[in-house]
Amino acid sequence: MLCLLAVLAEAKADIAEDQPLLAVRGSLLFEDDFSRPDLTPKWNVGLGRWEIKDGVATAAEKPEDHHGAYAFINPNTTYKDVIAEFDFKMNGASDLVLNMRKQGFKGSQAGHILRVSIMLNKVQLADMKEGGMKWEYYNIKKDPNATAEAKAAVDAKLKDKQATFTTTYEYGAWHHARAEVAGDELLFMVDGKAVGYLKSPGIDHPTKNMLGFTIAGKNMKTASIKNPKFWHATPNPEWAKRRDEVLAGLTK
Repeated sequence: MLCLLAVLAEAKADIAEDQPLLAVRGSLLFEDDFSRPDLTPKWNVGLGRWEIKDGVATAAEKPEDHHGAYAFINPNTTYKDVIAEFDFKMNGASDLVLNMRKQGFKGSQAGHILRVSIMLNKVQLADMKEGGMKWEYYNIKKDPNATAEAKAAVDAKLKDKQATFTTTYEYGAWHHARAEVAGDELLFMVDGKAVGYLKSPGIDHPTKNMLGFTIAGKNMKTASIKNPKFWHATPNPEWAKRRDEVLAGLTK
């Protein structure tokens, strides 16, 4: 009997841990079960090769594109704070990226606001609005005539606009991911465990309206996603009490 109670208590704790921490779910923004043969009409498909089979969307970067495969939910939907959940499996791709943008925003390249990049043994969270895609910095980094000193100065300014953390998730297996955005904070979790966090001003952009995925890698290597589900969200009033505890468990 005591063993049974211990198991139930542990299961209850696991369920509690797998709830959003930074944000609170609001109304449903988008969901997809990939029960049809094509991504359209629920997604705007950009570059790359995409296919759906048995409720799973799989994509690969085409060599001639020189850019990752990408797709965004259709139609664009305005949101600010958000909880984005999905299952993912890396099948050889180097990067699977959750992207949030604002179409029409002129302050960054292509309206980039923030992203979460899943890679082999690490994740990276980035404020793209005030970081690498801010026009001022983007143009210097891309300019072949810019001096090494100018590019180094940009790199210094980008250091606090992104954060990289080591992870131990099993490559080639299915995992559950959740990105939580509230105010200027971004928390990323895999299989119910916090694995990345970033606090940066660009995350708090008041209106975002694009949400989607980019999958990149050489030799047509793929990554797969299923069960994407996104909610409008509000800041969790209990987050401040747990922030230090959660962040102490992250590994850079």
